[in-house]
Amino acid sequence: MRLDSLTPVLIEYRYWILIPLSLVEGPTVALITGSLSSRGYFNLYFAYAIFVVKDLVVDASYYYVGRFAGETSFVTKLLAKAHITGAQIEHVRFLWDRHGWRTMCVGKLSWGLSPAFLATAGIVAVPVAIFVRYALGIALVQYGVLMAFGYYFGNAISSASQAIRVVGYIIAGSALVALVYVRRRLRA
Repeated sequence: MRLDSLTPVLIEYRYWILIPLSLVEGPTVALITGSLSSRGYFNLYFAYAIFVVKDLVVDASYYYVGRFAGETSFVTKLLAKAHITGAQIEHVRFLWDRHGWRTMCVGKLSWGLSPAFLATAGIVAVPVAIFVRYALGIALVQYGVLMAFGYYFGNAISSASQAIRVVGYIIAGSALVALVYVRRRLRA
């Protein structure tokens, strides 16, 4: 499927398609939505609200999975198989208590590990109000930056198809730079 053929589908279904797409890959979709907002295809503030609410619902789901499943025998056996001791759980509790913002930031921005980080908040019983405050703060900043970045670059690009293509190049370039950086760090 070519990106040019994807643009009319995105334009026709606009907000309805944002919800499932943001569940699959929220940051990338937010960047593209920001660039399409600059061309008038989306209301920037309404789309931003969709992303933030979606993020809060997903984060709260992971939290509650950790909160209620953390006490089951299955999870206890799973933690024992992974050689996770009570002292390590206490260390995680300490991290959430003393460095909650940092822990949430690392957890939410760790691609692929985010559900586990957020579930640990439930396992160690971080108060719900504090967890929501951390999740909301990080989501507001994360999606605000991504959508502003997309809006800025989308405004500089002439068409929606070209905007999607350029955003794809930016993401591919960023991934390549990150890969080279990680490989160098692993070799050192």
